[in-house]
Amino acid sequence: MDPKHRNAAALHKRADDLIRLFLQNYQSILQRIGPSSTSITSNNDTNNNNNDEDSSKVRQGQGEETQRQTPYSEIAYRELSIKEDTMNIIKAAQSSSTLIRDLQELWLFGSLDTVADPADLIEEREMAIQIADVIAGLARRGPSFFSD
Repeated sequence: MDPKHRNAAALHKRADDLIRLFLQNYQSILQRIGPSSTSITSNNDTNNNNNDEDSSKVRQGQGEETQRQTPYSEIAYRELSIKEDTMNIIKAAQSSSTLIRDLQELWLFGSLDTVADPADLIEEREMAIQIADVIAGLARRGPSFFSD
């Protein structure tokens, strides 16, 4: 994992992006499964308001060539769109699996600090200052202290 992506903000963004990708593709599939927003009969009704015989012929099954052409192409388009969205969901699932594996590695090797407490950081700094003071005191005494 890239070291610049090991911070909490980058991990949260990565998880949020995956969630957004899941939702967008799932919603897209549901929209494509729903009823068609355009149909032949409604197009004929709006285009031929004065000619009711033509629209009734289309409704009764006459003019089948025109009816089959649009729905089949629309069905093919929907099918391909659903397949594409499904593949995007599969890719997002694979990416989430990779994210989980990366988090496990970070936790296992100690780079992911899950139990950090701000009070612990303050204590560590105080201890580091005390150790630095002891080292500075020893350095001031010089080498004669070590020869005894």
